[in-house]
Order: sequence, then structure tokens, then C-alpha cells
Amino acid sequence: MSTTRAWKELGRYGGVGIELVLAILILGGIGHWLDVRFGKTRDWGMTIGFFLGIAVGVRNLVRVATHMQRDIEKAEAQDPEASRWTVDESWVHGPQEPVEPGKDGKDGDEPPD
Repeated sequence: MSTTRAWKELGRYGGVGIELVLAILILGGIGHWLDVRFGKTRDWGMTIGFFLGIAVGVRNLVRVATHMQRDIEKAEAQDPEASRWTVDESWVHGPQEPVEPGKDGKDGDEPPD
């Protein structure tokens, strides 16, 4: 993957959380402004704006997630070997020496149970 493409994807997908928060704050703020402007004693406008902001933000989050999934599937179709995961568990278990038949107390000729 080129560096330019990596920065482009970071910009596209990296701002999703900020967009979610901004949608909630902006729509909640508009609702609060409407409450103050029209002299309501209860904050129904802010409450409705808050939940509308959550709905808009989650909708955007789902839209970007499906677009990201399509990009991943497209990249895997172009290079199937790139999607293979290799796991090096030597850092978890430490270096292990190979066990030769007969050294573990079992005879190498017996079938496993």
C-alpha cells in the first residue's frame, strides 16, 4: 500500500469518532438554542436534538463501516495472499526446542490415543 493511500484512508476513517461527537453536540446545541429562544422551561429541544444527533452520528458510522468493509474486500480480491495472517507465538511461549520421538517418555511407534 502506498503512503499516499494510507494517509487518504486515515483521513477517511479516522474522523468517524469526531463526526459522531460533533453531530451530537451540534444538534443538541441547536435544540438548546431553540429552547432558550422560545422560552421553554423544559429542555425538550435539547433532548430531541441530542437523540437526533446520536441517530445521525450512528448512521454515518454504519455508512463508513460498510464502505471500509468494501475497501477491505476489494483489497483482498486484488491480493489474496495479503489477507493471510501469520502468528508468531514465540513471544508468548518463549523459545521451544523440538521434541524428538522417544524423548518425551513415549515410544514413537505407538499410535496416539
